[in-house]
Amino acid sequence: MKKRLIMAGISVIFMLISVNVFADYNKEAVVKVMRENGALMGELKQAAQNGDYFAAAEALMGIAKGMKSLDAIAPLKGSKAEWDRIHGELINAAFKGIGACGERNGEKLNKYINEVGALIGKGHGMFR
Repeated sequence: MKKRLIMAGISVIFMLISVNVFADYNKEAVVKVMRENGALMGELKQAAQNGDYFAAAEALMGIAKGMKSLDAIAPLKGSKAEWDRIHGELINAAFKGIGACGERNGEKLNKYINEVGALIGKGHGMFR
């Protein structure tokens, strides 16, 4: 019984260490996603202007995927809870924009493009 408790304790310690390692700030990953988001926002705005809903949906999904890839990362400054909230709202706005693409509704699409852009700006202001 004592041996099991020791092994369980060691397992918990390793689990906590590994969670902490994966949650650390990864500047390279964050910078890569932010640069990709900048390029994708340019493509997105151009696609919306041209009425190319397929390209707009692809750009929005690229932004959503990039933000989702940062889930396990803790911000360098600011709270992880706020980081997660803003990323979640941004992903949700991108999904809504994709829905607007499916409806071929340019007005709605532009609304969500602006929302995504505002959330990217908000994140930069809080975590950069």
